[in-house]
Amino acid sequence: MRSLKLARAAAVTVASTALILGGVSAASAAPAHTATSSSGVTPHAAGATLTSASISFFTLDDNKDFDTLLTIQVRTAGGTVVASKTAFFGEFRDQSSTTIPLPIRSGISWDALQGGNLRLTIQPNGHDTWKFGYELDLNFSDGDFVPTTESRLSLSESNKVFTDPLQF
Repeated sequence: MRSLKLARAAAVTVASTALILGGVSAASAAPAHTATSSSGVTPHAAGATLTSASISFFTLDDNKDFDTLLTIQVRTAGGTVVASKTAFFGEFRDQSSTTIPLPIRSGISWDALQGGNLRLTIQPNGHDTWKFGYELDLNFSDGDFVPTTESRLSLSESNKVFTDPLQF
């Protein structure tokens, strides 16, 4: 499972770099949204619950400033926050990767996350534009692993919130 995470992180990094350098188009670089499990199927075991969550950010050609507050939330379709973290996290430098483990609520089922979303919010101190991609990794009690990825985003003082549906 660890090698799958590393391979997917490398693929997103390579695709992001190619986009920056103009080597390939956005459509051919990497799929904007993908979701698979470690077994190649979506989690479906009755009673499977969320056991861990983490998000990896791949900063492209415009950093996140050290004093920009970042809030990360994984939410159900009804808006219940099931995993979250808020902090400054320091600077996310150009061409860097940062992985953040997310504390989770216990007892959250796979079914409860259907129709849910990832919400990213920044609170810059002044001006800040952050260009990045991400991979959200959700692990379940039945051993399944589901990533949701996006390869090219931008948040700034005039565009502070990004919401993306979870992909299963």
